[in-house]
Amino acid sequence: MEKKQSIFKEFKNAGRNNPKVAFAILWVTLMPSIGSLVTVPWALANSAWMSQLAFDNSITILIALLVSILLMGLALMPTTLIAGLSGFFLGWQAFPLLVMGYTLATVLGYAWGTGLGGNSLSLILNKYPKAEALIEKKKHNLGELIFFVRLSPVIPFAMSNLLFALMKSGYTKLVIFGTLGMLPRTLFVFFSGTLASSIYSAIMQKSGTGEIVVLIALFGLSVWGIWRFFTKKTKIP
Repeated sequence: MEKKQSIFKEFKNAGRNNPKVAFAILWVTLMPSIGSLVTVPWALANSAWMSQLAFDNSITILIALLVSILLMGLALMPTTLIAGLSGFFLGWQAFPLLVMGYTLATVLGYAWGTGLGGNSLSLILNKYPKAEALIEKKKHNLGELIFFVRLSPVIPFAMSNLLFALMKSGYTKLVIFGTLGMLPRTLFVFFSGTLASSIYSAIMQKSGTGEIVVLIALFGLSVWGIWRFFTKKTKIP
């Protein structure tokens, strides 16, 4: 009997069929860390200027919104770092723009992933009919999965955009449920940034006991929700 190939082997084969997806996965995995290495020194060097920013005219607002959309939507920086720095430097005036920014960045990231994706997910799963059948069966209820994936503080924003693009979740579900799922962790990190005593603590997100409890709770809830999504019986509309 032919030995079943591992999912990593299947991914490698899928990458050969669609190198753009392999590159995209590599990009969303590595680029946010590289962006952080560039952004953190820049933020430290320009902290006085950033602290004086005020959203008192439409041009400043549009530029800030566009920058946040590009940074998050193209996986140039982690959303957590952007939220923490925004809270520290800009305060609550920036929070509505941050939410709008990651909502529109979701659209950009999904469009990018859809353009690259093709049928790569099927190529990866074609040797795993049970997994493929489960995803097909659950595709009408993807909103729940999107919400709990976005809720997790450990699943990268850009990676989940690409994942849902490969799953063809659709813009509407991803925007609505993704925005709701992102809101708790974004609010938490942003609020931590507003309370940070220095830019170093805002960047490093040094957490006390209360903050650690919140992060663990969000992670636990996310894991429970994802497990529930894949194990509960599905009602097909």
